[in-house]
Amino acid sequence: MSLSYAASLIAALLMFSASCLAVPAPVSGREEGSASTQKAYLEYMLAYEAEREERWDEALQHYREALSHDPESLHLKTQLSAVLIRLGRIPDARDALEELVRGSREYVPALVLLGHVYNTEKRVDDAVRIYERVIALDPSRDEARLLLGALYVAQGASKKAHALFEEVLKKDPENIMALYSVASIYMEHKEYDRAEALFRKMIEVQPSLDVAYLNAGLIRELKGDIPGAEESYRKALEMNPNSTLAREKLIQLYLSQKAFAKVIQELEAARERLPGNVDIRYKLGLLYLQEGAHEKALSEFTIALEARPADVALMYYKTLALEELKRYDEAIVVLKRILSIDPKNINAFVNLGFVYTRQNRYEDAANIYEEVLSFEKGKPEIYGYLGAAYLQLKNEKKAEEVLKEGTRLFADSDDLYFNLAVLYERTGRFEEMEAALKRVIALNPSHADALNYLGYSYADRGVHLDEALSLITKALDLKPDSGYIIDSLGWVYFKLGRLDDSLKTLLKALASVKDDPVLHEHIGDVYEAMRKYDQAVGAWQEALKFSGKEEGLKERVELKIRNTRGKTMILP
Repeated sequence: MSLSYAASLIAALLMFSASCLAVPAPVSGREEGSASTQKAYLEYMLAYEAEREERWDEALQHYREALSHDPESLHLKTQLSAVLIRLGRIPDARDALEELVRGSREYVPALVLLGHVYNTEKRVDDAVRIYERVIALDPSRDEARLLLGALYVAQGASKKAHALFEEVLKKDPENIMALYSVASIYMEHKEYDRAEALFRKMIEVQPSLDVAYLNAGLIRELKGDIPGAEESYRKALEMNPNSTLAREKLIQLYLSQKAFAKVIQELEAARERLPGNVDIRYKLGLLYLQEGAHEKALSEFTIALEARPADVALMYYKTLALEELKRYDEAIVVLKRILSIDPKNINAFVNLGFVYTRQNRYEDAANIYEEVLSFEKGKPEIYGYLGAAYLQLKNEKKAEEVLKEGTRLFADSDDLYFNLAVLYERTGRFEEMEAALKRVIALNPSHADALNYLGYSYADRGVHLDEALSLITKALDLKPDSGYIIDSLGWVYFKLGRLDDSLKTLLKALASVKDDPVLHEHIGDVYEAMRKYDQAVGAWQEALKFSGKEEGLKERVELKIRNTRGKTMILP
């Protein structure tokens, strides 16, 4: 059913029906001019004025006073019940109306209001019975016909509902509620062309009707006409800038098209209208984070947290923004706040470990991961993080214990075997490294890093060069923009003696990885093999600028420079 039309139709019609009761009318059939009638009418008028100004308690008091002077007035009793409904005193209103209807079974205004009460109490069958009686008593009551039709729809009796709506349209072809109701039934039965025609007719009758544009847009979207849907949703917003539903549909449409810039634009517009809406700021923050606008994301999360200071999800995303901005100490404070609220929040623990790692606080990171394993042993990635932390601490023994325990528990974890391969390479155990990498590739043939690692290791040792070329080429197919894999390809070309291909490839890698010392070293090695000694020394000197990133590189490269200087025109 389109946009929950049954509920909205009932609500709109009931509001209309209730409001129609609050009009000046003769109080009773008593003789005009009698003192009691005059007093009743005066109180009635005072009640009516109070209703107009929404002073419901005063209106109730005046109606009761009026009834004290004219206790038989059906109109006054009905009006008093209507005020009780306005005050939310539904049971009192129901009791009063049921008593009234028992005594006057054909008094239509009271029946209409009683139907409203039954519908409010979700007594659909009782409401249906009442509206059927209203139509039988007064066939001109089209609002009752529309309400009954909506209730039929709620009961699943669409055909009966359709017949009622068509009766209304025969008398009034431009009745908006009837057009909307029939169009919605067509929507339910996927008769989209017929539904859209009726929504377009509604727009002709009432051009400012945002709900018609909204439903027309929904049909366009269901038909795959994205530009048409966007146009309709935008028109709905133009007609009603406060329509949250129209904006939500537009945002969902843009999200389905991955048009994130447009989503952000719509959310920013919504934020301008509803600056205190936390959900809007939350969604905006997530999109800013995704699009790399970290300062904006931080601002949205911070403002949202002022309204929801204990919202763990908001705090977590705030830490992600702080990390991207390298405001690590602030991120730590927030992460510890999360853990004070939720002591076993895995995401907060892991993120705290990441922050400590970025600060080179590897011992703190290891302690965090050890704490996680004290209560959660079902996540293989924790073993990998802990093993990597111990590797950074140069505690290879402990790293190996952790990683082997991880692979024992999670024999199909390609990442754990990859970390184990790194450990074996660090400790000079080439055959074990080779076996671990082959295990990774067997588990995950698309593990680009393992393919590259094994291919580069072969190339660096000058063994299995054809296989190395195949492995690295496959890795590059999986990650075509990886500067490190392009470097590996250049290096295997060097080992194969394809110097021109090697230099061209390594320079291509340099475009995306400018601060990698090993890449600069490789370029220097190729220049040396080409006997371009000046360029070789220049490349090696660039490598020295970043030598802190690679253990042992400084000494190795300085030796190359010393050995090459005699072959160049460069002075010491």
